[in-house]
Amino acid sequence: MAPRVIPAPGVLPDHKRDAREAFEMLKAGGTIIIPTDVGYGLMSASNEGIERCFHAKNRKKGHTLGVIGTFRAFQELNDVTPEQVELIRVVTQEMDQQLNTVAPLKNPVPQRMAHLTPENFDRVTRRGTLAMNIGESPFQREIGRLNDEAGQLMIGSSANMTGAGQKLRVEDFEPQIRAAADLIVDYGLQRYHRYQRSGTILDVSNMKVYRIGAGYEVLRERIKKWFGHELPEDPDYKTDKVGVSHSIMTADADVI
Repeated sequence: MAPRVIPAPGVLPDHKRDAREAFEMLKAGGTIIIPTDVGYGLMSASNEGIERCFHAKNRKKGHTLGVIGTFRAFQELNDVTPEQVELIRVVTQEMDQQLNTVAPLKNPVPQRMAHLTPENFDRVTRRGTLAMNIGESPFQREIGRLNDEAGQLMIGSSANMTGAGQKLRVEDFEPQIRAAADLIVDYGLQRYHRYQRSGTILDVSNMKVYRIGAGYEVLRERIKKWFGHELPEDPDYKTDKVGVSHSIMTADADVI
C-alpha cells in the first residue's frame, strides 16, 4: 500500500497541521518520513516501526539509529553539565541551528526509553551514549513539542538506503524507503541542499566533531565566539576571510 503524502496536491504547507498528522501516525505505531532541513528522515516511535525503519535502510547489526527531538528532550535524556546544556541551548534555541549531539545517557534509563526492546535500545545507544538530532524548522519543533507532551520518543535515521546519501527531496527516495513509510511529509527541496552534506555530529562531553555537516562553519564560529572551544576548520568553507555579500539583479530590476 502506497504511503499517504501531505500536504495533498493543491494544499499549502501548515507546519502545525502537518506535524499533528505526523504525530498521530507515530502514536498509532506507524512510520513517517519528515523534512529536517539537511534532508528527509525515516522515523517511528513504536518498536515495530523502528524495526521497519532499520531493515528498510538495509542496516546491519552494529549500525545505529538516533533520537530526533527537542532541546527539552536533550535535557531529559542526557547526563550533561549545566555548561554543556547552556552551549546546546544557545546554539539550537538562540541561534536556531540544527545539530546532532552525542552525550552520556542518564542512568537509570529515562522513562521515555523504557518501552524499547533490547534490540532497539542497542540500536539507539552506544557505550552508554545517546545520539540525538535537535531540529531548527517550525515543523520539527512542533512535532517535537507534541512528542514531549505525550512522553513519546521519535527514533530513526535519514530516509535513504545505508551508504546511499541523504535525500533532499521526496522524488529521490528509493522504492524500498518509500514503501516503509505510512505517511510522507513533502516540503519540497530542503534548505541546505547546496552543501550536499548531512548534519554535524558533536560529542558534547569532549567537544569532538565526528562529522562535519551543513552549516558547520557557522556553528564553529559561534562556539568559538561564545564558549572558547576551537573546533576543526571546515575543509571547504573557510571563515578567516568571508568577504562581502553581492546582489544578483534580474532583468526585472529596473522596476524597483
